[in-house]
Amino acid sequence: MTTSVPRGDTAPSSSEAGWKSYLADLWKAPASAKAALTGCLLLMLVSPSGLSAMTTFVVPAFAKDTGAAKSVGILVFVSVPLLIGPIVLPFAGRWVDRFGARRVAVPSAVLYAALTALVPLCESSVPALAVVLILASVFGFTSGLAVVFKVVSTWLPQHKGIGFALIGVASSLAAAVFSPVFQWMISGSADLGWKGTYLLVAAAIALVAIPTTVFLISEPTVPLVPAEPTGPMELTEPMEPTKGHMKGPEGGLPRLPGVPLGRAVRTRIWISITVSLAFAAAGPMTVRQNAVDFFDERGFTEATVSLSLSALFAASVVGLLLGGMILDRTDRPRVVVPMLAAVPVGLLIAFANHGSTPLLFVAMILLGFATGAESSLGPFLIARYFGLASFAQLQGLTLAISTLSLGMSPFLVSAMQSATGSYTVPVLALTALTVVAVVLAAVLPKFPPQWKIDHVPESR
Repeated sequence: MTTSVPRGDTAPSSSEAGWKSYLADLWKAPASAKAALTGCLLLMLVSPSGLSAMTTFVVPAFAKDTGAAKSVGILVFVSVPLLIGPIVLPFAGRWVDRFGARRVAVPSAVLYAALTALVPLCESSVPALAVVLILASVFGFTSGLAVVFKVVSTWLPQHKGIGFALIGVASSLAAAVFSPVFQWMISGSADLGWKGTYLLVAAAIALVAIPTTVFLISEPTVPLVPAEPTGPMELTEPMEPTKGHMKGPEGGLPRLPGVPLGRAVRTRIWISITVSLAFAAAGPMTVRQNAVDFFDERGFTEATVSLSLSALFAASVVGLLLGGMILDRTDRPRVVVPMLAAVPVGLLIAFANHGSTPLLFVAMILLGFATGAESSLGPFLIARYFGLASFAQLQGLTLAISTLSLGMSPFLVSAMQSATGSYTVPVLALTALTVVAVVLAAVLPKFPPQWKIDHVPESR
C-alpha cells in the first residue's frame, strides 16, 4: 500500500521549533481556545472514562445485593455498555463534523445525567438495568469523547499531542482520586451502597457537564483552508485532502484538510493503530475490573487494591504528559512503544505476585502508563496520519472498534476464571495479545508533515 499526502496541505513539523517556542505558542493560544480546552477537561472528569473506577466496586456490591455472579455484574455494568455504547461514536463524530460540537454535546449531557439517575431504579430487572446503562454510556461517550478530541484538534492544531494528553490526564486523575472515594462510598464507612452512589454521580454529571457544554465548549469559525497542493509525498495509500466549507445550521463550518474516511480505513496504518490500541488497552482494563477478586486471591485487601488503582491512574498522568509533548515534537511514534511495552510486563508481575505490596504497586504503575492509550494516543496518531477532514468520524470508529476489546476482555477473563478456577490461561493469553500490540506500534511509519492550518481562528 502507498499513500499520497499533498505537500500543499502539510506544514513543517513542530519538532523544527525549540521547546521554548513550542510552550510559548501553547501559552499564547486564544482565550476561546483555553476556555474550550478547560471545558473538555471538565467533561472528561464526569465522563464514563473519568468515572470508570466506580464499577470496580459497584460490581461486587451489586453481586452481594442481588445474589448474581460477579461475571454477570461485569457483563451488565462494564461489558455490555462498552460493547454497545461506543457504537454510536462514528455517528456522533459525523454529527459533530456536520452540526458542531456544542449542538451535539448539550442534549447528550442532559440525557447522560438523567439516565445515570435512573440506574438505581432498575435494580429489580437486570434487562432494564442493562438498557439504561447502555443508554447512559451512549450519551456519556457522545457528550465526552465524540466532542473533546475534535475541539482540541481544531483549536490546538500544533499542540494536539499535549492537548490529547491533558484529556487523558483529566480522566486518569479523576479515576485516581475517585477510586478510594468510591470504595469508601460503596462498601466503606459511608455505606451509601452502589445505588446511593449512582444518584450522587448523576447529580455531579448534571452540575458539571451541562453548564460546561453550554458555556465553554466551542469551535473555530474562521475557515481553515489549506493551500493548493503542489505535489504528492509518498507515505502509504493514495489519499486526497478536502478543502472549502461545509454548511451547517450555525453557518459555514470549515472543512479542514485531511483524508476522507473511506480511504483512511483501508490503510495498513489505521488498521495497525486500531488493533494495537485495542489489545494494549485490554490489559489495564481487565486488571481494573477484576481487581477485587483477582488480587484477593493473591492476599490483598479491598482497601489496598483501591490505593493501587489510584497509583495506576496517577502513573498514567506522567506517561500521558511526557508522551504527548514528545509526540508533538517527533517524526516517529517511538514514544508509544515503551508506554505499551509496560503492559505485558505489568501483567506478568501482577500475575506472579502473591502478597507483596511493593510489587503490587510496581505492576499497577506499569499498567498505568498505557491506561490512557485508547483515549489519547489514538486520536493523536489519527490526526497526524490522516488530518482533520473526517477526524471525528474516524476517531469515533476507532474507539468503537477498540472498545469492543475493552468491553469483552474483563468479562471473558472473569468467566474463564469462574469456569476453570484459575486466572492462568486468560491472563497469559491477554499478555500475548499485548505483546502483539507493542510490535504493531513499533512498525508504524514516520509521521507525514503536519497538515497545514493557515489561520488562528476565532471562537463561535
